[in-house]
Amino acid sequence: MPSTFHTRIPELMMASGPCSVYPQVLRAMGQQMVHHRTDNFVELLLSISGDLSELFHTKNRVLPVEGESILGLEMAAYNLVRPGDVCINLATGYYGSGYQKVLRGWGGDVVNVETPYNTSFTIGQVRELLDAHPDAKVLAFVHSETPSASENPLREICEECHRRGVLTIVDSVSGVGGSPLEFDDWGCDVVVTGTQKCLGASPGLSLVALSDRAWQRIDENDWRYDRSYLSFKPWHGWLERDYVPYTPSISLLYGLKAALDIIDDEGRQNVIDRHMRSARACRAGIRGMGLDLWVDRDENMANSVTAVTVPEGIDDTVLRGMLDDEYGLHISGGLGQEAGRLMRIGHMGYTATLEKVLTALSCLGSALTRMGHPVDMTQGLAAASKAYAAPLSE
Repeated sequence: MPSTFHTRIPELMMASGPCSVYPQVLRAMGQQMVHHRTDNFVELLLSISGDLSELFHTKNRVLPVEGESILGLEMAAYNLVRPGDVCINLATGYYGSGYQKVLRGWGGDVVNVETPYNTSFTIGQVRELLDAHPDAKVLAFVHSETPSASENPLREICEECHRRGVLTIVDSVSGVGGSPLEFDDWGCDVVVTGTQKCLGASPGLSLVALSDRAWQRIDENDWRYDRSYLSFKPWHGWLERDYVPYTPSISLLYGLKAALDIIDDEGRQNVIDRHMRSARACRAGIRGMGLDLWVDRDENMANSVTAVTVPEGIDDTVLRGMLDDEYGLHISGGLGQEAGRLMRIGHMGYTATLEKVLTALSCLGSALTRMGHPVDMTQGLAAASKAYAAPLSE
């Protein structure tokens, strides 16, 4: 029977994630299955483990959990939060705000604090919160908040919490690989990322880094059923015997290995620099075209995605539909309270290049002009190219 799937797949996915993936990843995912209890697979997983530890800058193994990154964040709360624990939740956007429900669902006494969704927390604000809640056990926040294209000061927050003995849960789903992370040196406790954003692979895996302090908390936490899929305890077996506790997503791991090989070949810092340059180029291009950025200051803007304020009189759903159908480009709209107010251009992994940023800007500018909102394309593309080429210190 012939397929009824006729939806056009965009030639270039530059949404807030997933984005178009590296061709090497697509090829790797097409390999034949191997059994997950064979020496060949153990060798593959150990290689991935070493690559991930280097990526996160941690001496510990990073867990490749089968399930989209929201699962890893749910597991973090399940394992670290005990009923009645005071948990501070920093909300700078849709995902940050939503995590309060997860913490509360596993018994946390949640102190939820929001900033306007076009800015980020300062370390001064975080210190004031910690001073006001000296009994806090956990502090959770989003490192790179893709719904608002903002980024919180990961290093400063984790270092301050570590100094005070407060465990941190960090959603860095769109941060790891695109922004600096020194897991051990900065005193992080749990950092969760996904494969589908700055790593340039397919969605479906949660990559979870845990500190020794976090493992100690988990091992002391004996009031829950250890065999729950949400429990980190079964993963001790992998840490000790090189065998994962469940049947893994083998094709996704093939793809992840290919993505990590790309990062290794290019160099970890070079990949982060490429994300920084792409983000800076996109922002400069948007400004040069005469459009407005959503986030208040450059230092609060994410490296993985750029948010553009929807111009007055423009329906963003019509605009994005035109980009999909006529230009082969997919970008994201706003979520929650930001729906209809902003558009988001993702520049992550495979799409974090000057070529693809210029393509996105050209398509966006052309579509806006056709909808009656002229932009300065020449100035925008020139500004983007100049910004990408400039030294990162500027």
